[in-house]
Amino acid sequence: MHTKRMVILILLASASSLFGSDKSPSQILNGKPAATINGSSRYYNNVGAFAGRSTSSGNTSRLYDSQGRQAGRVDSSKTSARQYGPNGANSGRTTNSNNTTRFYDSKGSFSGRAAISGGTTRFYDSRGAFSGRAETSGGTTRYYDSHGRLAGSKR
Repeated sequence: MHTKRMVILILLASASSLFGSDKSPSQILNGKPAATINGSSRYYNNVGAFAGRSTSSGNTSRLYDSQGRQAGRVDSSKTSARQYGPNGANSGRTTNSNNTTRFYDSKGSFSGRAAISGGTTRFYDSRGAFSGRAETSGGTTRYYDSHGRLAGSKR
């Protein structure tokens, strides 16, 4: 998988409901939104309202909520990434191998995985139960929950 096209799956411990007054990309799919390593993206919730954005510079991606406040940061390498919450505290990490991303919480405990195949990423919780998917087509990624309902999108 090419580094520039590799998808880093972000786990932020501060995830909350999509319907809160402050929206953030970190709230899509229970804190596991996808953000590309380079470039910037805009995120929308399940009804199309702006939920925030991401920007990238070098190996660092930053997430901003719908009010423009920093919601988190991801420092990535070729095979792993570390996530930080809005206050800079460690909120987890991911490892990437063979089109699979494994998620770990801030204490290092396994919290789920994602399997990437073509333009589709399937998410699973720590027990292996399906928890959602992301589908990319034409420059837009759409996120669906475990019941197939639209949870948000990235453009």
